[in-house]
Amino acid sequence: MPEPVPVSPNLPRPQQRMTTDDRRKQIAEAALRSLQSVGHSGLTARKVAAEAGMSLGHLTYHYKDMAEILAAAFRIAAEQVQAAGRLALIQPGGTPSERLDRFLRAGFTADLMTPAHLRMKVDLWSAALTRPEIASIERDLYTSHREAVERLLDRIAAGYAYDRVPAVADLIMATLDGLWLDWLRRGDLQAVKNGLDGCVLFARLRLGGS
Repeated sequence: MPEPVPVSPNLPRPQQRMTTDDRRKQIAEAALRSLQSVGHSGLTARKVAAEAGMSLGHLTYHYKDMAEILAAAFRIAAEQVQAAGRLALIQPGGTPSERLDRFLRAGFTADLMTPAHLRMKVDLWSAALTRPEIASIERDLYTSHREAVERLLDRIAAGYAYDRVPAVADLIMATLDGLWLDWLRRGDLQAVKNGLDGCVLFARLRLGGS
């Protein structure tokens, strides 16, 4: 019986075949990068295909149209924002108001406050006005973020103030959107900090908590 031929450790390993889900994710991530560089108005199938290193045929095979690709790209962006919030929530310690402060600031970290992310965020709001699939993603992101804020406010609120939580959440959510737009226009970090400080202070004063 012949001896087995040893395999050299320097030989390249065969690449693992990509699944359909892998391809779809690769296309969506390429679309997100394209969105961040050229914006919604400049996005084309050819640009996405080039960014993904694929042919146009791959795009049409894995997605029915550009609207579906756009929705998948925005969903990835939404998941990135949600992941930052979840990371802030699992940090141990702190009073209820300090935990609220950490959560709010997680949406304004240096890696999110970039021109590319700001362009994507504004494009998401704009696209949601005319594309139902994008509007659904935007609503899901808003609802998830608001629910997390309300849970944190519940922990701050004194017993007599629980019915005030929705109104406080309204103000905080509107303020967060306003801070994004203000940062886009003026790039004033101190104004962002002041706005976030004001959200936490208002919650403590209105809800009677710590």
